[in-house]
Amino acid sequence: MSRYALIVSTPPFDNKTQTALDFAKQLLQSGHQLLGVFFYQDGVTNANAFVQTPSDETNLLHAWQSFQQQSDTPLHLCISAAERRGLTDSNEAPLVHNISEGFTISGLGELVVLTSKADKTVQL
Repeated sequence: MSRYALIVSTPPFDNKTQTALDFAKQLLQSGHQLLGVFFYQDGVTNANAFVQTPSDETNLLHAWQSFQQQSDTPLHLCISAAERRGLTDSNEAPLVHNISEGFTISGLGELVVLTSKADKTVQL
């Protein structure tokens, strides 16, 4: 079976983000290995603890967290992209820690490591 790296560059309200999550689940169900998910560009907003999801829509933040807990797949968050979009892990005033549990702050170096170890890389 193949080793995959998944790059998510779409926000939580984009249909491609649900597709990325479904793809990740299907990879594991099919016996493939998912080395990690790297959230990049607008994809970092998937980790924003303050995003409110309407009750008639899938809460993708909770879905990604559940996926991470069940599969133990690392969810990497590009720190540069996150900071540009107001996400921080700082608790110093005036900043507020707004990155959800289950996501790990990473740099582009982690993306290089993921893609170099993977047989295949998929970006949505």
